[in-house]
Amino acid sequence: MVFSIFVLHLGALSLVSSRREKVQHLADSRASVHWLTDPASARKIVDSLLLTDPTQFAMVHPRGFSGTAWLRTSLPEYRPAEWADEGRSLAQPANLLGGAFRQAAPAGEQPVFDPARKPIIAPPALVVSQPALRLRSQMLVEGAVRLRPLAQPPLLKSWPHADVLADSRVQVLVTAEGLVFSPRLIGIANAKDPVQQAADRHAVDLARQLRFEPAAKNSRASAEGVLIFQWHTTEPAAPAKP
Repeated sequence: MVFSIFVLHLGALSLVSSRREKVQHLADSRASVHWLTDPASARKIVDSLLLTDPTQFAMVHPRGFSGTAWLRTSLPEYRPAEWADEGRSLAQPANLLGGAFRQAAPAGEQPVFDPARKPIIAPPALVVSQPALRLRSQMLVEGAVRLRPLAQPPLLKSWPHADVLADSRVQVLVTAEGLVFSPRLIGIANAKDPVQQAADRHAVDLARQLRFEPAAKNSRASAEGVLIFQWHTTEPAAPAKP
């Protein structure tokens, strides 16, 4: 049975695969050339060929209804502007001729050095800064004591003396209650001058009497600082005549 089915398949394939040879019919290519010597007949043939052109009316075509307007435009004629005014040349003053040369000639000349002529040297200006004269004695505060204002500023006197007194610098320690503790004179300038010695002792006594504002609450810290006494001197009195 299997063999019979196989033979049937082979017969069916042979019947289906049987092909007849197809004969190809080639188109006869007959090219002909016609010489048109008559202009009228040539015009008719060209017009008949243009009737089969599908783009004659759909697109721009030289033989379309608007071909003359689109493809046969005339170029604009160039017409130069008419200039009636006559040419006028610019006036050239005779006195300006060679002016640039006359300006460049002095620049190229070498300066003549004359040793007898010396340049004048201006004297240097001296600027002397003089400190302002003191009109009265004053006290300055340095250090952490500056944050504690004075309860009452001291009254400072002027010292009669023929010379300027040096500043008296007193180091102090201010307690939390505002009292001055252990004033000490520092930086003695001239211990031999009796007026200077008296001014320094007076500065220590004034520092001991000063009262500052108490410190903030719950603060028991002391503040350290330096009091600077700048003394003002006056002219001493003339000695009495005998």
